[in-house]
Amino acid sequence: QIGDLTSFAMEMGATTAFSAQEAADGLNILAMSGLNATEMMQTLPEVLNLAASGGLDLATASKYVTGAVKGFGDSFEHASKYTDMIATGAAKANTNVNQLGLALSDSAATASSYGQTAEGTTLALLRLAEQNVTGAEAATALNRAMMDLYTPTDSAKKALDKLGVSAYDSTGKARPLNDVIDDLTVAMDGMSDAEKNAAKNAIFSTFGLQAYNKMTVSTKAKVDDFRRALDKSSGSAEKMAKVQLDNLAGDITLAKSAAEGFKISISNGVTPAIRQFVQK
Repeated sequence: QIGDLTSFAMEMGATTAFSAQEAADGLNILAMSGLNATEMMQTLPEVLNLAASGGLDLATASKYVTGAVKGFGDSFEHASKYTDMIATGAAKANTNVNQLGLALSDSAATASSYGQTAEGTTLALLRLAEQNVTGAEAATALNRAMMDLYTPTDSAKKALDKLGVSAYDSTGKARPLNDVIDDLTVAMDGMSDAEKNAAKNAIFSTFGLQAYNKMTVSTKAKVDDFRRALDKSSGSAEKMAKVQLDNLAGDITLAKSAAEGFKISISNGVTPAIRQFVQK
């Protein structure tokens, strides 16, 4: 497997904005995250794409990708789904790759435990981003809102029942968070401000209420636009990474990467003979 990883690092160095040495460093980071050789080779291209598209270092990009994939209990062969959604979301909403990657990785495990999908969670984060709630702040607010709705206190459950809104369907399966949020807004339509605030305060904690209030500012048209973009996000991270290289600076980066690969190839061919000579 070491031979496979070595060849793979060389290939990544020849075809991406990163050198073979940087690709090898990326493999080491993924290994320290507990990935096996196959998972490392499945994930590294996506880590490199995310890093290039968002100007991130490899350690940070690796953290976001592994955090999201592991949080949703997914296979690393699907890592591109997460990098593509992050890249697309960063281009569509008032956020960037770094902030959205952090928010998604930090909220993934909680969202998954409440039966939410990666797509629905990303959509909720984009709604928050439109109101300048991003990064760790967005993850904290969203996690709290999910806890308030899917594991409500007795008073919160009474308020939800009174409004005719449930976070679960008739079989006990968790409903999509965005649908629950929208249903809650419709249910409170026509109520006085005092009644709305009383109902919201009964349902949500401080951070959960912040998430609800921010998410409901987005219009239906904007939410639908986000949803369509996420549905068509396949390949976005790779495309964005290529755009970042489509200039003179990118040409120089690729040339440096190729030069390093050439040096490594020469070294690999000569080193065994030099070692034999030194040992003798």
